[in-house]
Amino acid sequence: MKYKRMLSKEFIFILSVFLAFGSACGNAENTNDYTRLLELIQLEDRQQPLYAFNDFEEDFDKASYRATRQYLNAHPGLIERIKLTLKGGKLRWKLKNMKHRLLFVPENRTEYATLYKNYCLDVIHAILDKTGFDNPYDSIQILNHSKPEIHGGKDGVTAYVVHNLAKEYVSTYIFSNQTDKKVKIELKGQLYSGEVGAYSSTLMMNADGTIEFLKDKYTIWQNSAENPYTALMVPAEETLHIALREHTERAIRNTLMGMDPQSPKNAQKIVEDWIAVEEAVIGGIVFMLLPPILLDYLAELPASWIENDREVKNQYKKYRHLEKGISLVGEIGYQEAIRLYSENPAAFRDLLL
Repeated sequence: MKYKRMLSKEFIFILSVFLAFGSACGNAENTNDYTRLLELIQLEDRQQPLYAFNDFEEDFDKASYRATRQYLNAHPGLIERIKLTLKGGKLRWKLKNMKHRLLFVPENRTEYATLYKNYCLDVIHAILDKTGFDNPYDSIQILNHSKPEIHGGKDGVTAYVVHNLAKEYVSTYIFSNQTDKKVKIELKGQLYSGEVGAYSSTLMMNADGTIEFLKDKYTIWQNSAENPYTALMVPAEETLHIALREHTERAIRNTLMGMDPQSPKNAQKIVEDWIAVEEAVIGGIVFMLLPPILLDYLAELPASWIENDREVKNQYKKYRHLEKGISLVGEIGYQEAIRLYSENPAAFRDLLL
């Protein structure tokens, strides 16, 4: 979840769910064996060629901002040249604007692409069979060209499979001193963020108090990760995020009702708090359902992979309720967790917290 931008009397937030930590139908009769897929996932990641997934968006991005600050701190000579240009005085600076876009490395190895897509279809079928959710996908596509223009059908979501995800940013800074002199610099860069899956919806909170949500018609999945289990989780977690997002949005709407629209910081906190609850319920469901499903497809699923995924997630703020979510879903059962979160997200949150 991040603050996107502020229009004259309107606040816009993006409810983004990223499965992090990449490096750069289940039943006993199932004959599909994805042992070979595990071997491919553990090959060294590819970081080229890079293609643009979408156009630049002008909004603040924490990761890009950190990268530019690290660059400035690591290049004191640039700061000295700016000071010389301004001819002394106390240096002041501000971020004028920032834009960024997603980049991707296509999966152009036919065997790898085919195996991962088939795996996604099997796991999605198994998750939907267990949970009773409708299939949210219009299609699952192996993306190998820039800027796909059409996402999903009338109601469906398109899942794009890629090998690696990156982010390109352009940041403009204004430096000044006590005089009217100013220096403008533009920093460009690319980050391999380690995000292996993304699905977003946009919250628009208008000055008149009305609230609306605009959902993306796509999700983008990376088939590589440092921990193979993280890449195997992607279709299961993203499917549940899509299925349960409407209930999270309803909870956010109820919480924001009557809130002062001139307080974006408070609104952002509310959104982030509910995304953390959504991550907890989904994390608990996946922890209960996915390992048994995977045993139908793999000769072995090392427990250390699952534990490592939990340990890494627990380092991130949005997963702060993950362990409680796993315990709660284990206690009440995944079906009851889905029923409760769907009918009354606040009641689930109360049990969680």
